[in-house]
Amino acid sequence: MSIVYSAECKAAQRVNRSVGLLPILVVLFIFSYAILTALVFEQGKTIEAQRGLIKEMLKDSTQLAELKGKIAREESLRTQQQSSQAARPSAPTQQLPSTVDPKNSSKDGKPNGKAAHATKQVPQKPAADLEDVRRLTDVI
Repeated sequence: MSIVYSAECKAAQRVNRSVGLLPILVVLFIFSYAILTALVFEQGKTIEAQRGLIKEMLKDSTQLAELKGKIAREESLRTQQQSSQAARPSAPTQQLPSTVDPKNSSKDGKPNGKAAHATKQVPQKPAADLEDVRRLTDVI
């Protein structure tokens, strides 16, 4: 009988030890749950802040696109006005024969320099083709 009695004592000691750890485990569980809850709230605040920043960036991007479109329209209007003024002949003027400057002429009698060449009008890119260079992707 003493064997049964000693086995019961050992089992009772094991139960007492695990009962003694139960309050510590409950406190650790509550503490970890509180930390997890605080983390969820902080993530929610961060997500809301990022959502606000994204909305502000969208507004700025929209305003920038409108500004670029307005500038492109004004530029095309200005070039159209300049080309229409250049195409319209003004009052006929009589040209006097020009004298050839020996400094600016070649041996053939043609003037040197960029003033002799007519400048070409390069058409403007449409606003839809304008691209944000920050988002350019290069493939290697």
